[in-house]
Amino acid sequence: MPKIEIPHQKSDTFRFKRVPELLFAGKVEDESFFYAPPQIHDFCEIIYVVEGTGEFSIGGKNYVLHQGDVAIYNPGVPHEERSSSGVPFKVFYCGLDNLHIEGVPYGMLLPPYVDPVISCEKYAYRVESYLSEMLQECDSQVLGYETLSNNLLMSLITLIYRIVDVKHQFQELKGKNEISLRTKEFIDKNYTQSITLKDIADTLYVSQHYLSHRFKKDLGDSPVNYLINRRIEEAKRLLADSDTPVHEIAARVGYSNDKYFSMLFKKVTGQTPSAFREGGRGR
Repeated sequence: MPKIEIPHQKSDTFRFKRVPELLFAGKVEDESFFYAPPQIHDFCEIIYVVEGTGEFSIGGKNYVLHQGDVAIYNPGVPHEERSSSGVPFKVFYCGLDNLHIEGVPYGMLLPPYVDPVISCEKYAYRVESYLSEMLQECDSQVLGYETLSNNLLMSLITLIYRIVDVKHQFQELKGKNEISLRTKEFIDKNYTQSITLKDIADTLYVSQHYLSHRFKKDLGDSPVNYLINRRIEEAKRLLADSDTPVHEIAARVGYSNDKYFSMLFKKVTGQTPSAFREGGRGR
């Protein structure tokens, strides 16, 4: 294999502005029933599902996690966890503090616009390996265990960002105007509600014109189009994964008028909701 040199002018812009501190590492193993009551931390936490299925409430939103999924808790975010009834449940977890990643608010493990549940897919075995080794080092407490544990933690966080970057283009969003990022965060959190451009602008204390101008300049689309596409993507998931009637799906993604929803859906996807559902089941 040829030698690959790292250039003096590095193109990799992912940076830790501070070295994170590992607070603890642990595991839940072979629990037939697991429940962690609602809680809020002043530190970050990473939870990886090794086996089984869990029902998680994070920041007031419900998620179902499967093997290979990671849940990320930023400080101050309420969360609650339980395993699915009767299914063996195994997770690795760790807590960390003193975190500052370039382009991310101090103390946060993930930017606010990124969903707190991540599917690790092809990187799952590496995420599991880092957490497993971290736990072994903490348990052994032999010479250098703190250094090795923190190095494993930094590798884990970096790998999580590699996964996140595929979906959220973290590198592209770094350095964007704060108003644009807060607008994106607001839409991502509230797209299922009946919200308008005025609602967003009033929340962020800026004019609608300035908000639209900044958002389109930074992210390449208008806030209204981003909201529509966010809703349609969720509607596609619901159509593919459930038998929920179209009018109920329309209401779930923020549209009280199911005919208007169907019109928008066809405009974005080229298919009616019903045709999209049938096409998906025919594959």
